[in-house]
Amino acid sequence: MTRETRTAGEHEICREEADLFVYRFPRGTATGAHVEALARFEQPRWDECTEHIYNLVVLGEDLTISPGALTETAKIYRESPPRTAAYVVRRFFHRTSMEFLARMIRALGVKMHAKVFDNEASARAWLAERRTSRQRSSVV
Repeated sequence: MTRETRTAGEHEICREEADLFVYRFPRGTATGAHVEALARFEQPRWDECTEHIYNLVVLGEDLTISPGALTETAKIYRESPPRTAAYVVRRFFHRTSMEFLARMIRALGVKMHAKVFDNEASARAWLAERRTSRQRSSVV
C-alpha cells in the first residue's frame, strides 16, 4: 500500500496501512478545525464500515492545544468505528489532555481503547500487539 499524507496547517495525517492512520501535531496550535480536516482523510474508512481503526497520535513538545479542541475532537469521532489509539506525548499537559480526551470520547459512545506513551517505538509495538490480539480473538 502506498502511504498517503494530508495536512492541515502544520499538522498531518498519514495512512500507513489500510486501518492505521498516524496523526502528527509537531508545533503551533492544534484546533478542532485542524482535527476535523485531518479526520476527513480517515472518514471514507468509516463509510466502508471498517471493523476497526488504529491511530498513532504524536504530539510535539512545542504544541499548544486550543480551548475547545478536545471537545470538538470527541464530537468528530463519535461517528467513527471502534478504534485503538496510542498517544505519544512528553509534556504533562498533553499527557493529561489525552487521557481526558480518551475518557471523553468513550463517554460519548465511541468504542476506543487508548494508551499514552513517551516514545513512538513503544506506541507502535503496543498497536501491533493490540492488532494481533484482535485478529486472534476474531478468528476464534
